[in-house]
Amino acid sequence: MGALRNLVRNESRTMAGLWLYVRGRKDGIDGDAVAVPYGSSGKAIFIVMAVVSAVEAGLFWLIDFGIVVDVALLVLGVYSVLLVFGIYAGTVVRPHVVSSREVRVRWSSFYDVRIPRENVAALRHLQESHDPLKAQKFRDETWLSHDNFYETNLIAELREPVTVTRPLGATETVRVVKFQADDPKAAVEAYERLGVS
Repeated sequence: MGALRNLVRNESRTMAGLWLYVRGRKDGIDGDAVAVPYGSSGKAIFIVMAVVSAVEAGLFWLIDFGIVVDVALLVLGVYSVLLVFGIYAGTVVRPHVVSSREVRVRWSSFYDVRIPRENVAALRHLQESHDPLKAQKFRDETWLSHDNFYETNLIAELREPVTVTRPLGATETVRVVKFQADDPKAAVEAYERLGVS
């Protein structure tokens, strides 16, 4: 039951991200916080997925299953298009955040890990490509946020482990977080400018 509740929560957060995107707002950027965008390289994939979902919904509409089934399939098709756009919108409106208080690593509505600034031993820029056949999100106390074509370019090394909550509620304890940013050098500069604890 908990997994279902988490699934519903993720989908509602996805739709909320779509609403923030339409309004041109970002979540969690306040005070001295600096937004660290990510995922621009994945924009084309989301567009293709949305177009495929829309075409699929249209093709189902051409087949006569009866009015009730046709309407249900149309509603599901529209919802799937909104869901795909919502996931993309979440990558825009929920950027990573660097501030004097914390380093916040996110991915759309699925991950939101807040690391207190005093717990970050180092934030470094290091470009890495991970083999999709071997890469696991969690291995050897490392969280590999490889949602962008298995590429990472930032590493946060922690003094104490933090808990990462997976989208369906399971948790993992990690000491190293590897993630991706559109401009990793700017992220490291912001981290250093705001003062290393």
